[in-house]
Amino acid sequence: MSRWLRLIVVAACFLASTLGHNHVLHAQPAPAPTAAPAPTAAPAPTAAPTADPSWLKAVYEQVAASVVLIQTEYGTGSGFFFRSDRLIATALHVVDDAEIVVVQLNDGRRVAARVVAYSRPHDVALLELEAPVAGVRVLESYTGVVDIGENVLVIGHPFSGLEDQVPELRGLLNWSLTRGVVSAVAGSWLQTDAAINPGNSGGPILNAHGQVLGVVSAKLSDAQGISVAARIGRVQDLVPKIGQQSPPRHNWRFEGMEVGFIAQISRDTLEGISLGGGSRLFKRYPLRLRLGLLAGSVEAREPTVLQSHLTRVTAELAMGVAFPLGPVELSPAIGAALFYDHARNSSLRLDDTACAELPCLVSGKVVRSSEGSVHFLPAVELNLDFHLLRVGYAYEIGLDHELASQHRVLIAVIF
Repeated sequence: MSRWLRLIVVAACFLASTLGHNHVLHAQPAPAPTAAPAPTAAPAPTAAPTADPSWLKAVYEQVAASVVLIQTEYGTGSGFFFRSDRLIATALHVVDDAEIVVVQLNDGRRVAARVVAYSRPHDVALLELEAPVAGVRVLESYTGVVDIGENVLVIGHPFSGLEDQVPELRGLLNWSLTRGVVSAVAGSWLQTDAAINPGNSGGPILNAHGQVLGVVSAKLSDAQGISVAARIGRVQDLVPKIGQQSPPRHNWRFEGMEVGFIAQISRDTLEGISLGGGSRLFKRYPLRLRLGLLAGSVEAREPTVLQSHLTRVTAELAMGVAFPLGPVELSPAIGAALFYDHARNSSLRLDDTACAELPCLVSGKVVRSSEGSVHFLPAVELNLDFHLLRVGYAYEIGLDHELASQHRVLIAVIF
C-alpha cells in the first residue's frame, strides 16, 4: 500500500504544481502598450458674424453714418470717412475734372470739399473737407488677406437724385445696402457680385466686422453680378501725396454727340438733319463739328429754268466759350461752314426756227441738267443747352454773289 500511496502523493504534487503555474500565468496582466500623447484640444471655432442674419443690420448701423453722398456738376457718387474727420475716400471718376464738390452727411449737412490726392490707374481719390466734422466715426481699413467667398456688403447711393423725379422712391436709394461675396482677388483689385449701380461708385466694400476692404470703382458694362473695387491699400498709398498734386483736370474732354433738325434760310429755305460731336478744351471752350444733309426746291436762277431742286451737304466747325447759367449753358462761338451744293434743274429749250408770220407755234422740250458747286462761309453762332436739348442759331456770311448770307437754325438732342 505504501507504494501506491507514494505514487498517489507524487501525482497529487505534480498536479498541484501544474495548476498553480497556470493560475499565475493567467493572473498576470498583459503588458501595457506605450501610451500615445493625448491630442491637443482644438480651440472652439469662433462663430462667424455671418452665422447670425442680424450681422448685416449690426454692421449697417455701425458704419452707415460714416458713408457720405458726393455731388459735383457732373453727377453724384459715394465716399466714406478715412483716417480723420476731414478726409473722404472715393473713386476718382466721381470727382474727376469737377470744379464743384459738395459732401452731404447722412444728417443732411452739406460741406464743400476739394481733391487733395488721387491715383488715376487705381481710380481712387482723397477729398479734404473745408471743415472737420465733429463726432464722426472714421471707418477702419483692413489690408490683410481677403478670401474668395468672404461675405461683404456695400453702402452707397445708387441712382441718387431719382427720388426727386419719382417721389415714391424717397428714402429708398440713398444710404442703401447690398450684399454679396468676394468673387476674385487680383493685385490691387477685388471682384464682387454685390449689386452695384450708378451712384455706388466711391462707396466702401465692407467685411462682416465693418472694416473697409476696398473702394467701389465700376460695374462692367452689360455684365450681371461682376463689379470691381480698388483695394483699400491703394487709398492708403495716397496719404503721402496729400497736397502734392494739382487738381485732376483734362485738357481735352469728349463733350458728347448730337442729332437734330437743321434749317438754312435765305431767299430759299433748305431743311434736313444734322449729326455732330464735340470736345472741350480746358472745360470751358467747346470745339464742335457738325455734318448736315439738307434739301429743298429753290428759286430758279435763270429765266429758262422751270424748276430747281437743291441738295446740300454741309460741314460746320466752330469754337466758343461756355457760360453756365444754372441749369442752362450759353455758348457763343465763331467758325465756318463748308457747303457742297448739287442742283438739279429742269429747263425749257426752244426751237430756233423763226416765225415767218403770226400766229406761229414754237416747238421746244424740257431738258434736265445738274451741276455742283462748293462754297465757304464764315459764321458766328450762339447755342443754348438745357439738359439734353440744344437750340442753336448761326449767321453764315456769304462771300460770293451766288450765295447770299443766310440764317441757320438748329434743334438737337444731346447724348
